[in-house]
Amino acid sequence: MSDSALFRPAFDGSPIGMVVLGADGSLLDVNGAFARIVGRTVAGLRTYRLRDLTHPDDIPRDEELRWQLDNGELPYFQAQTRLVHRNGDSVWTRMTVSPVTGEDGVQRYLAHVEDITEIRRAKDLLERRALYDHLTGLANRTLLLDRLEAALEARRTDAHTVACVFLDVDHFKVVNDSLGHEAGDLLLQEIARRIKGAVRPGDTVARLGGDEFVVILESIPTQAAAEAFLTVLAADIQVPFTLSGHEVVPTVSVGLALAEPDITAESLVRNADTAMYAAKQRGRARVEVFTSELRSHALNKLSIEAELRTAIREGELVVHYQPIVRLDTAEVVAYEALVRWNHPNRGLLLPDEFISICEEANLVVPLGAFVITEACEFIASHPEFTGRVFVNVSTRQIGGADLTRVVTAALDATGIDPGRLGLEITESGMLIATQAARSDLDGLTALGIDLIIDDFGTGYSALSSVLLNPVSGIKLAREFTLRLGDRGTGDRISTTVATLTRSLGMSGVIEGVESEAQRAIARAHGWQLGQGFLFGHARPAHELDLGDATAMAGGL
Repeated sequence: MSDSALFRPAFDGSPIGMVVLGADGSLLDVNGAFARIVGRTVAGLRTYRLRDLTHPDDIPRDEELRWQLDNGELPYFQAQTRLVHRNGDSVWTRMTVSPVTGEDGVQRYLAHVEDITEIRRAKDLLERRALYDHLTGLANRTLLLDRLEAALEARRTDAHTVACVFLDVDHFKVVNDSLGHEAGDLLLQEIARRIKGAVRPGDTVARLGGDEFVVILESIPTQAAAEAFLTVLAADIQVPFTLSGHEVVPTVSVGLALAEPDITAESLVRNADTAMYAAKQRGRARVEVFTSELRSHALNKLSIEAELRTAIREGELVVHYQPIVRLDTAEVVAYEALVRWNHPNRGLLLPDEFISICEEANLVVPLGAFVITEACEFIASHPEFTGRVFVNVSTRQIGGADLTRVVTAALDATGIDPGRLGLEITESGMLIATQAARSDLDGLTALGIDLIIDDFGTGYSALSSVLLNPVSGIKLAREFTLRLGDRGTGDRISTTVATLTRSLGMSGVIEGVESEAQRAIARAHGWQLGQGFLFGHARPAHELDLGDATAMAGGL
């Protein structure tokens, strides 16, 4: 039997596509498997050349490989080539091409063609999951850094620069907690769409996780040009839209950093992040540009964070107590426990100098537990004091930190009456909508702990926070006390809130009383209890005259 007689059945019956090509790439012969790959008939294909069925982007490479084959540089070649199906779809194939000489002595080519479309799709899906954010479809951190490194390398031969923009959605947690995580996801997808629509085709938009986005602006001529782009971007993001039946006007805090000589991608993103943090600290919904001063501040913050961890571990934190008094007699009825940091080098530091860093570094939970424990021990060790002690609680302590467990442990360890301890929570803390948070608040009131709204009037929804939660008291924010006597908004708010607390059967404290004039006006508005420097600063327990502190029946 001749070689051709053996070849024919193997050729026609092969499950792998097979093609005999002429020197010019014409299809001299094809089998049924190849015809099925491209959606045509065997007979019809004999009028085609291979390039007629090849994706245009792959033709130059395949012809270069065949040239190397003709010149003896390759014994054969294998390539992943896209063929065009009759319906227009691209079919990924693994094509192996070898030279053959026929019985007539003419040089031809034999191509084995395997359909690997499903393999390629699976590979592309894995690569996409590795490089793109699943929620928004934007680049993830890995792809962002890869593209940023390439942009920085290209900058070495470009007179222009590279800008990195770091965006964080303002008050995103409020949306998540009040409307739910599904609404939060929709908000992130909408913001991603708006950012993508605002950038140039060659720019990269990435989501790093949570509510953080990064934009790489390549070939930016000046800082002013980058800032002009951000003005347009901020306007696009702030267009109102409806989310779960509520109109939302999203805003972002933005940090801008420009590439410096020899800077790495990681460092440039970190600089933009530092500038974004400064934007949040300075009021949100604004743009800050990275400077060397911001870098120094960030390094100082990192140093303080490390020192804080040591302070909590080594017992450098102390609690001072500020009196809450009857406005008519100045009789002390309670104390507010306020933490201080007895720094070994800088002396006594007030909360304004370290609490915000505690919040960001997730140190506020152990710090809060320390203050609660100290307050309970203070009550237990001073039986002559019959009033209450109030402790400020961070929103981070509620729910996830299991505040009820912390308070229960402190009560059990000291044996004090739960009614002697009160917790002051901001309005935003009261408005947390998670089940764990509500369970924590209910658990605390079940123990007999009074919950007080602190800084009343500065949150998102003051009246609803009073009516929807187990609140027993209100402290009017000092911002309103400063406006007492203005015969306008300050006086009206003070009078209204004092009336509200009485009508709801709650106790009310006006904060920030620093003069006799403010004390007199507050009393005229209906306030019975006050707190402020007029009645004393916060002091350590051994400096307090505890014998004069008594409980107020029906009040604090």
